[in-house]
Amino acid sequence: MKKSDGEIHEKTASWGILQSEWLRKCGRLLLLLLYRFVIGWAFFQLLAMIVAGIFLLGVLLFHPIIFVQTIAITEKLNHASLDLWHILELCLWHYGIIAGFIFMAECTLSKSIRQVQRLSKKFGAQDFSSRP
Repeated sequence: MKKSDGEIHEKTASWGILQSEWLRKCGRLLLLLLYRFVIGWAFFQLLAMIVAGIFLLGVLLFHPIIFVQTIAITEKLNHASLDLWHILELCLWHYGIIAGFIFMAECTLSKSIRQVQRLSKKFGAQDFSSRP
């Protein structure tokens, strides 16, 4: 009579401990990735707002007449505000999400490389390609 995997794992006390530790590690990893994604997304939002503000300030300082003539006409105001809203939505949401994922991947990769370098200095370089 063959025992099922569930019966074998229920009898070993370490199985529950390993399973809970694995879930905690996955949860920590997901929270860390989410944290890095939010940092990248927020940094991109801040950078986009600063660049948009600098462009607007430049137009107001160097070409105020063109800016006032364009915005003063109500038909152009509605059209310009709609265009600006679409540009802002595209830049901040779509590109912000892409920037968040890129920051998350780059930060995770660089920390992994640093950890591998630190461990290889600590334990010495090992060649794993010769193992069967």
